[in-house]
Amino acid sequence: MTVRKVDNSDLGAKLDLRRYFLRKYHGDDPPQVLDCCQGEGLLWKRLREEFNLASYWGIDIKPKKGRLKLDSVRLLQQPGWPQNVIDVDTYGSPWKHWEALLEHIRRPTTVFLTAGQWPMGTDRMILHSLGLGGMAIPPGISRKLHGLAVSYLLTRGCVYGNLTIEIVEAVSTGSARYFGVRLEPGN
Repeated sequence: MTVRKVDNSDLGAKLDLRRYFLRKYHGDDPPQVLDCCQGEGLLWKRLREEFNLASYWGIDIKPKKGRLKLDSVRLLQQPGWPQNVIDVDTYGSPWKHWEALLEHIRRPTTVFLTAGQWPMGTDRMILHSLGLGGMAIPPGISRKLHGLAVSYLLTRGCVYGNLTIEIVEAVSTGSARYFGVRLEPGN
C-alpha cells in the first residue's frame, strides 16, 4: 500500500483545534511550543500571527536549512523540557512521541496529535496496545481495531499519574485524525 504524504492536508481542522486549546488553556500565560514535526512550519507560522507565544522551537528529522535536525522522540524521552505545548503532526503514527512525553509531564501541558490512517500492521504501538504484538492482522479487522487502540493510547497518561483534563478530536475531511489533549501532572 502506498501512502501519499501531504503536509497540512486539512489545515482548517488543525488550526481550529489548536486555536481552541490556545484560547482555553493558554490565554493568560503565553505558551512555550515544541513543534516536533515542523515540516514547512506553516501551522505555527499562522498561529504566531494570531497568538503571543513565549517561545517556539520547531524540529524535524528531515534536514532543512535554518532548523535543527533532531529526532523528537528522543528529545521527549528526556526529562526537563520546558515546553507546555507539544505538537506532534506526523505523517503516520504519533504514538511513540506520545508514550515518550507522558512520563515527563511536570506541569499542565497541551498536546496535539495527528494520527494518520496507516495500516495498523505497520504501527507496532497500536498492535502492542491491544495485546496483539507480533500478529498479522487482516486489513478489514485492523481498521475496526484501530479505533479501540486510539482510545486506549489516549488514556495512557494515567499510567504515569497524569490527569487527562480534556480530549478533543477535530472533524477532519480526510482520513487522518486530529486530537488535542490537555494533561496535568497528578502529583
